[in-house]
Amino acid sequence: MVAPPITLEWLLSPKLKDAVFGGEVLYFSIAYLFLAPILKRTPLVDTRKGAYKSGMIAYNVIMCVFSLVCFICQLAALGYDMGYLQWVRDLTGDEIVPLYQDVSPSPAFSNKLFKYSSIAFHYSKYVEYMDTAWLVMKGKPVSLLQGFHHFGAAWDTYFGITFQNEGIYVFVVLNAFIHTIMYAYYAATAAGLKFSLKFVITLMQITQFNVGFVMVYHYITLEYFRNSPELVFSYLFNYAYVCTVLLLFMQFFYMDNFGKKKAAAAAGKKKK
Repeated sequence: MVAPPITLEWLLSPKLKDAVFGGEVLYFSIAYLFLAPILKRTPLVDTRKGAYKSGMIAYNVIMCVFSLVCFICQLAALGYDMGYLQWVRDLTGDEIVPLYQDVSPSPAFSNKLFKYSSIAFHYSKYVEYMDTAWLVMKGKPVSLLQGFHHFGAAWDTYFGITFQNEGIYVFVVLNAFIHTIMYAYYAATAAGLKFSLKFVITLMQITQFNVGFVMVYHYITLEYFRNSPELVFSYLFNYAYVCTVLLLFMQFFYMDNFGKKKAAAAAGKKKK
């Protein structure tokens, strides 16, 4: 069967339109756009040192543990555990998921560990809006990277779940691993521990995007995948979103580690 040409008309299928306008993600993501402007105008903003300390510690610990659980479930589902997580598969009665099979629908979504950890990870993207809320309530600015990253992540995982795009495993595995480390770090810093891992975490995030590009690419060569406008749209959306986030992370990485130093050095020369 020859795959149809990828055109805008072909991509914008009735099923896609129903998913976009009928899913909860549209309403949650629009609400997210109003989160910062509304919060800024409330008495919740508290710029004092130590404000919301207990809440931030609890939130980051919960998100760290949740991310770790999702990561472990995916490892068990995919068999990336060298046999150590067989007890997890035994609990659910699941077999290891064979990936990149030219079969529709993907057998991965009949695996409970894969399916439910992916769904849970998608819904956690709405919970992660709190990352932005904490910044606003602490009186700190919300960057374009922060806003775009959280707005688009929910859409990316939503399309993966709705259209049963097996490639969502790349998002969940890599992102859950990074978030386990990231939220543990933020919980520690919120508790007052003084050490810096921002450089390492940002570098890990940049690495995950590049690794993800390679891992996801093969799906477009599978016949069942290539013949589905919804899966192809999900695939293209993922690449467009992640590529944009990658560029924003690279800009942030440069400015945070090199740009500020150059600006400070330039300012020092002017004073002399």
